[in-house]
Amino acid sequence: MRLPSLALAIILATPAFAGIQPPEPVHGPIRVIDGDTVRLSTGEIIRIYDIDAPETHKPRCPAEKIAGESSAGFLGRLLDAGGVMISRCEVGTGRCRDRYGRTLATLSTRDVANVGDALIGIGLALPWKTGKAAHDARARHWCGGPLD
Repeated sequence: MRLPSLALAIILATPAFAGIQPPEPVHGPIRVIDGDTVRLSTGEIIRIYDIDAPETHKPRCPAEKIAGESSAGFLGRLLDAGGVMISRCEVGTGRCRDRYGRTLATLSTRDVANVGDALIGIGLALPWKTGKAAHDARARHWCGGPLD
């Protein structure tokens, strides 16, 4: 009798049931908005989840704007390599949208398995953490000291 319960648990834990979509190809041009956000040709705005890139719109300091432009430029070059695939929704939670209505997703290319990890790996993004302390730490990281 435990077998049906186990089978149900396995089904409910599968990515499709958790809201996570299988990878699919991205067709058409991709516009980079900043180092962690892009707009697809369909108009859908994608927020690369689990990373935080420096801000280019309303940066907290000049150094953050420069880092943000570098991050956005690198993201554009990664995506220009082609073969872009998107996996919508957060793996850990199955959450598919952020508080601004952007689709949460990971992106990969024919050359890079996880674009977000690549940005973190070369120092153009930080791992995403929640809370005011994490927000302040990111600001200090990009701006090189305490902020007013």
